[in-house]
Amino acid sequence: MLEDVKLYLSLLGFSAKDIRMIEGELPLYKENYDLFLLQVEKKISSYLYKKLCKNSLEDTLGKFYEEKENLGIGVLIKGEEDYPQEFLFIENPPEVLYYRGNLQKCLRESLCGVVGARNYTNYGKVVAQDLGKNLAQRGVTLVSGMALGIDAISQRACLDGGGLSIGVLGTGIDVVYPSRNHQLYLDLLDQGAILSEYPPRTQGRAFRFPERNRLIAGLSKAVVIVEAKKKSGSLITARLAAEAGKEVFAVPGNINSPYSQGCNALIRDGALVYTSSQDLDLFFPPKEEKKDLLDLSEEERKFLQYISHGVNTANRLCEETKLPIGTITSFLTILEMKSFIVNQGADQFALSPNLDLDNFLS
Repeated sequence: MLEDVKLYLSLLGFSAKDIRMIEGELPLYKENYDLFLLQVEKKISSYLYKKLCKNSLEDTLGKFYEEKENLGIGVLIKGEEDYPQEFLFIENPPEVLYYRGNLQKCLRESLCGVVGARNYTNYGKVVAQDLGKNLAQRGVTLVSGMALGIDAISQRACLDGGGLSIGVLGTGIDVVYPSRNHQLYLDLLDQGAILSEYPPRTQGRAFRFPERNRLIAGLSKAVVIVEAKKKSGSLITARLAAEAGKEVFAVPGNINSPYSQGCNALIRDGALVYTSSQDLDLFFPPKEEKKDLLDLSEEERKFLQYISHGVNTANRLCEETKLPIGTITSFLTILEMKSFIVNQGADQFALSPNLDLDNFLS
């Protein structure tokens, strides 16, 4: 299958662009191997040509499948059904992806990218922590690069808040970079996922981190830039997100701070302003809080039963319960303050729209 050939090439170090350059020749691998090798040498490089000559498909895949089993690595190949469709709409989509953790669970939720400076201010730290925690409360998967600074701070806050997060690496799927984020890496495996287009043991190189930014932009419905210098890599993520039709938010900052120059420039050029979590409501609506019915007294439960059956004015409740009108209004006020009911005007009340009473109403 051509998917096996793509995986083989990726494991040997072929980039997504390399694979696409010879995509039309991939069938030749099994039909005319010598001609395939010549096309690789002609179109890509003699270096990769030599790697192909030295490493057979069978041996390369055999070693990887053993490692895949030991480390719990999953593989997604462009063209297969489970390949994330979001990547089809970005520049230079990855041909092969490697992941660890529960990626499918993370992808079932809405996804928001959060990136920012490695060197940050206390202001940026507070914003990143609040944002990560809030995304967790909304049930939104936070996508970031597991880098030092804003990335790691926001992901840690999201995980600590019980949320899901995906760490997109600029290294191989098994390489923790930076090493001081080792615990964050382990926690992402347990409570989210790790994703990379680079095969195992691939070390970090300067060019790989801007490359991985397109994956953060591609996965995310919106991207929030928390702090960024004038030439920050975060601005690459913002540009790629905008080009892919995603919403870009930027946190405004002190005009005299170098850590806010990038964000302020984004806002000047048309990015949405992020000043609080409410700015995300249109794209990631807050989860409606489920009311704890254990907080209700027996009398309050009875009032909710009456209202659910259409006995929804103070006068009618007075008639049904035989209680004084003052007691009735007190109960209604308490239930409204607890957000179990809403006042519709004209002395009429209704159950709150987000209230599910099926478990206790007869």
